[in-house]
Amino acid sequence: MKLGLSVYPEQESTQQIEAYLKTGAEYGFDHVFTSIFSVDGTKEEIVSYFRNLTDMAHRLGYMVDGDVNTWFFEKIGASCSNLSVFKEMGIDILRMDGPYGDERDAILINNPEGIGIEYNTSMIRVVDHAIANGANIKNISTCHNFYPQRYTAPCFDQIRPMNDHFHKLGIPVAMFLNSQVCGTHGPWPVSDGLPTIEEHRNVPVEVQLKHMLAMKTIDLALFGNAFADRAEFEAVKKVMDRAVVSTDSLDENMKEMARSMYAMHGRPLPKEMVRIPFSIHLEDGVSNVEKERLYFGYHADLGDCLNYMIRSRLSRMAGKKETIVPRPCEKKRFERGDVLIVNDNCKHYAGEIQIVLKPMENDGQRNLLGHIDEKEHMIFDLIEAMDFFTFIEA
Repeated sequence: MKLGLSVYPEQESTQQIEAYLKTGAEYGFDHVFTSIFSVDGTKEEIVSYFRNLTDMAHRLGYMVDGDVNTWFFEKIGASCSNLSVFKEMGIDILRMDGPYGDERDAILINNPEGIGIEYNTSMIRVVDHAIANGANIKNISTCHNFYPQRYTAPCFDQIRPMNDHFHKLGIPVAMFLNSQVCGTHGPWPVSDGLPTIEEHRNVPVEVQLKHMLAMKTIDLALFGNAFADRAEFEAVKKVMDRAVVSTDSLDENMKEMARSMYAMHGRPLPKEMVRIPFSIHLEDGVSNVEKERLYFGYHADLGDCLNYMIRSRLSRMAGKKETIVPRPCEKKRFERGDVLIVNDNCKHYAGEIQIVLKPMENDGQRNLLGHIDEKEHMIFDLIEAMDFFTFIEA
């Protein structure tokens, strides 16, 4: 997954934009979204402004994605078959806020200037029609909307079919992260954030990002509102550093186990594995042996146990045969989000790490290790067979 941010020239100075881009670049951000049609001036003034902006962004390693529509094309002297003015500006991708809706979309996508064309992810029929008319699928990307007004954003279940559609076609999908910094703005003064889905409006950016990673269909996550602060950039980097693992870095024992597990589902071992780093609030009294199993690093459910729990056999298979001493627990029932380890009262399975999905009776065979932050519980519903996860202490 790539990372991006947004800048709004009509509300920000060049100095502010440059400082923001520099901060993002420090943390691996390489995509910048901006609104071209919101800048006033003559054609020459608009071209000059964005030439300077794109030069600045390119020096810092960014791709520049500009929001436009067909009405703006007329204003700036562009057409579906002539994007030279945007090439002059240095724009890499044009996000079509409004499509043509006919054969001109295919002409636009196949532009000789080599500019990528991005559509709203909801425009399935537009993109499918363009492909049927001969559009080069490799020059297409999509991006969801953001929703400044509280309670107007869709839920994840509403955007899931769109994501799945384009993911199957190999067309990238982008989604907006919502900074929680007070006083942020979008293309106009707003204060309730700019999320793609309503579930993300009030949760920390690291939780939003983990949720997107668990979707497995998002190729670009970008801050919609500005300006995210350095703490949020650091939080995003921390998640990505923990989440993305090269399989070449695995020791031979772990690599062989992972290869075997993927083979069970008819899949080859990928070059990179993505694992969700759940935040756990640890219980008092957890032993070092239990912590070693908990922080083992490569947990996954084979897919056959996703009913009452997410079950990691790997922590049992990879661990040594230390005793997991049963510890007393006052809870009569374990609740959703509790993290457990099977103890020696069930010796054969001792060492397994389990995340509770439904209330379960405490039968003495499991020790309570802690509880996953409640804001992350929505991620559980997206965990499928062979989705790796790990834990970090909250």
